[in-house]
Amino acid sequence: MKAGFIPAVGTPLDTEGNLCVESYKKQIDDQIQAGAIGILSMGSMGQQAFIRGSVYPQVARAAVEAAAGRVPVYVGAMDCSIGRARERMDSVESLNLDIAGFVFTTPYYHSCSRDQMVNYFTAVGAAARRPVLLYDLPGVTQSKITCDLVLELIRKIPNLTGIKSNDTHMFRRLKLCGEAPESFTLIYSGLDIFDVAYKWGIDVSLDGMLGCTPMNTGKLFASMKRGDFDRAALYLNHILELRDFFAARDLWASYSAAMNMLGYEGNHAPDYVSPVQEQYIPEIRREMERIGEL
Repeated sequence: MKAGFIPAVGTPLDTEGNLCVESYKKQIDDQIQAGAIGILSMGSMGQQAFIRGSVYPQVARAAVEAAAGRVPVYVGAMDCSIGRARERMDSVESLNLDIAGFVFTTPYYHSCSRDQMVNYFTAVGAAARRPVLLYDLPGVTQSKITCDLVLELIRKIPNLTGIKSNDTHMFRRLKLCGEAPESFTLIYSGLDIFDVAYKWGIDVSLDGMLGCTPMNTGKLFASMKRGDFDRAALYLNHILELRDFFAARDLWASYSAAMNMLGYEGNHAPDYVSPVQEQYIPEIRREMERIGEL
């Protein structure tokens, strides 16, 4: 995989929980125009855990149609059991879509032991007819994917092709140990130090905030590619400032409001999240304008 960014795109839903198809396709097209090297459909910011089973394959189909072969599309298939994860995959496979692979966290309702994680990933890997990528998200799943576990899973799962994580220590070990195949892709999600990681050669990045900052994200990676890390730091700071701005109010609601301002209609937050408070809307708009997204 070449250097660059893969946005975890938001999933816009209407009041009945159905996909706002044109809004979703517009978002994906804008990301590709900004320079995205791939798309993650239904990651954590893409509401994968909240989307109805009947809507899930429709979202995957819309993502593939919007990408139109220009970049690979990865599809989140995270769930809390092997059987449910297989159902997710089967519902997409029945559509015969051109997807690059399925992405899995550990089950997230209870924390998992190492043995349980090995059993889970081995089983979903065996069931997948596509490449499989791990998604290390311990703050949500309560279970950490370690370097030693990754190396064990590489030996057990022939179609395991990469991992997304913000664990720089793990990535350093995987790069230096000599046991991971050269083709094994390290996708970095440590938003706060994308520019530093890029200098180390960890040059494929993914985060949900990239979905609402296509202008800054495109400029960030273009700057890093030409070695202008002073300009890159400016654009990364814009993304971090916007994230912290959202978090200080209501992350999900603020994110959804910002996506609407960018022209992506629909609700980009779980259905139990209240809309952003009215007094925050002009503040969000001013912040988006300040960083050059509007």
